[in-house]
Amino acid sequence: MSARSPFGTTWWGSSWVHALEDSAALDPGRLTRGRKYARDGSVGPLELGPGFASARVAGSHGRFYRTDVAVRTLAPAEWEQVADAIAARAGHAAALLDGELDPGIVADAEECDIRLLPGAGDLRPDCSCPDWAEPCKHAAAVCYLVANELDRDPFALFLLRGLSRDDLLAMVRARRGGDAPAVGPTNSLGVEATEAWADRSFEVPLPPIPDLVAAALVAPSAGYWSPPHWDVDLSESVGIRSLAIDGLADDAASRAWSMLADEAPSGLDDSFEVDLARREAMIEPSRADQLARELGWTPQRLAALVEAWQLGGPIGVQMVVDGDSWSTDQALLAAGREMLVEMGYSRRSVSLNYDSLRLRDNVFLALGPDGRWYKLQARGRRQEMHLAEAPAGDVGELVDPPPSTK
Repeated sequence: MSARSPFGTTWWGSSWVHALEDSAALDPGRLTRGRKYARDGSVGPLELGPGFASARVAGSHGRFYRTDVAVRTLAPAEWEQVADAIAARAGHAAALLDGELDPGIVADAEECDIRLLPGAGDLRPDCSCPDWAEPCKHAAAVCYLVANELDRDPFALFLLRGLSRDDLLAMVRARRGGDAPAVGPTNSLGVEATEAWADRSFEVPLPPIPDLVAAALVAPSAGYWSPPHWDVDLSESVGIRSLAIDGLADDAASRAWSMLADEAPSGLDDSFEVDLARREAMIEPSRADQLARELGWTPQRLAALVEAWQLGGPIGVQMVVDGDSWSTDQALLAAGREMLVEMGYSRRSVSLNYDSLRLRDNVFLALGPDGRWYKLQARGRRQEMHLAEAPAGDVGELVDPPPSTK
């Protein structure tokens, strides 16, 4: 582990961290805050591609920023030389497929004046936040998590430099007469899904999971295998974006992995609104208006669902969209009202409704199906419901004591 950062435990991951920290030597404070964001879950799912790393990052006030880190890519002629260097020694490709970046690959490339590992000038951050610094704390957080991704898969370095795993190995195989180790689902993860389900009914049990997956489950922190890119050229008039399909496939793989490794629920029973809010919370905010128009919604309604997901998860969204999910237990609601009275609220200021307690400014305190209290507020011209706070076990935690009457 780097002495300067908890991120980047391999030598190549550490080199990435040094490139980041050297570029921000004038303001180490932003790096400190970036490490905090990276550790506390403020960074959404990373998207890595040729020459870039992107993610949404939650700021200190709950606002999400779109953060991109551009990485200088290598020219085609430079990739030819890198492939020559890897193919020249059988151990280079074998080490890569075993999850290691052989220092000899980097050294051989440097002899050709090609630098695989980035320097300070090779990273160009861009963030939608108002901070002028490069990198800002949000971009720093993304870079720290990229280091973890490099630790997990050295091929991510080549992707950031502009070439995918499959394309690089194809170039190496061509130079070695096709004897480089093959890689891909056909021999490492089992069989294609279409082949597995061919002529098979849903009632027939599937064979045991592949050995590689079974072995990986022993150490689930290694993470899941991202599906390959959906490389299909479609006209814009079709309305289907390959990157969006990639995002859905990656999301499905991630949730499937969580089911296997952590026994997490599949989420298949989630409502349309819950799944929409979950997905929208992870993608670019600038798409919100377009998506709302496609759904026939107001942007405010979509934003309310995302906010509810971030504060209360699936039940938070359910409380916003489905008033029937509010508890009608009059004994519990009355007990909640008494607690507010004990805090100093007058009985007249707390209305006991059939399914909630109502305060001034269209604030509702309702019990969810999980037994927790939820603070909701009707806002705007259409009085659309919003989740105003994270849920709490005690109704008194959701409101401030009333101002002193003295």
